[in-house]
Amino acid sequence: MIGAWFATDYDEPQHVIEGLPIEVTSGRDPGLGIVDQVVRGQGIVGRVTGDHGAVGLKVSSPGAGTRVAVQIHLDEVGTRWWSDRVRPSRLAPELPRVVLLRAQGRLRGAAVLARRQGLRRAGGAKLTLEFDLTAAELDGDGLLMVELAEPPRPGWAEGRYSARSALGVRIDKISVRAQPPTTAAPAAHPDTGCDLAVLPPGSPERFRLELSPVTPAPPLPRSPSNRWTRRKPARAGFKVLRAARRAGTRVVAEVHKSRPHAGVGVQAIDLLTGVPVGLEVVGRGAGGLDVRRTGAAEGPVLIGLDPGDRGLSCRVLVPGR
Repeated sequence: MIGAWFATDYDEPQHVIEGLPIEVTSGRDPGLGIVDQVVRGQGIVGRVTGDHGAVGLKVSSPGAGTRVAVQIHLDEVGTRWWSDRVRPSRLAPELPRVVLLRAQGRLRGAAVLARRQGLRRAGGAKLTLEFDLTAAELDGDGLLMVELAEPPRPGWAEGRYSARSALGVRIDKISVRAQPPTTAAPAAHPDTGCDLAVLPPGSPERFRLELSPVTPAPPLPRSPSNRWTRRKPARAGFKVLRAARRAGTRVVAEVHKSRPHAGVGVQAIDLLTGVPVGLEVVGRGAGGLDVRRTGAAEGPVLIGLDPGDRGLSCRVLVPGR
């Protein structure tokens, strides 16, 4: 066999993670065999460095169905990366992220991430997505591939979530356990911190969209940009605080203009096919909208308020969840 005899002094034996459950929380884990546009972390699996990022775990095939959970996180470091590489102007607003989660080449879920104040995760956005894999999907080489990728961009969402949404997003943890008797249920996602939300695949036609006022997260401090400010930390700090006060005043004024329920509608798109999904508002009440899906959807559905309102946060509530 060609190459069967070839080796170098730097070769390392392939590490396979044996048994269930599996929990990988560091990019230094020997079972993490492949990274593509992901920089490994010490206390996290890694951080996406491009338009998409993928990691591969070499696991021993359990011969049965498994449930996989992937925890992703948008923090201040990820926002700085996006700001330095994408934001056209320092005065441009920080936009939410919409990312797709793929595994074994198939779309498994999607997430909306936005740094906002007034939420339990103030200053950042953290979410865990779960999905099931059949025994056949981990048979053979036992390679579990997890990818964060860019979503489609419908016309109505232009300028409402950031370009290169996956850039800088962390993969904090990947866990694999034996599949319970029931299939993975669509999770009741927390407040998104923005006027967008995701309806998980397999959700019923009727659901509730809760709306609540939210204040944007404070602007990130700017790093000293020249030799003088680097040598004068007190002066640099003063400039940061002054910029933050100005930005904070501008944001609060925008939020106070919000009208949470007056004439608000909804729009949606299937994130798997990119096809618009029909939604109908069937009830309005204190705190949200009762919505019925009138069109079919094959994957997760991205929902946006119509018109958009940066002062509102959305939360999808599925009956029975």
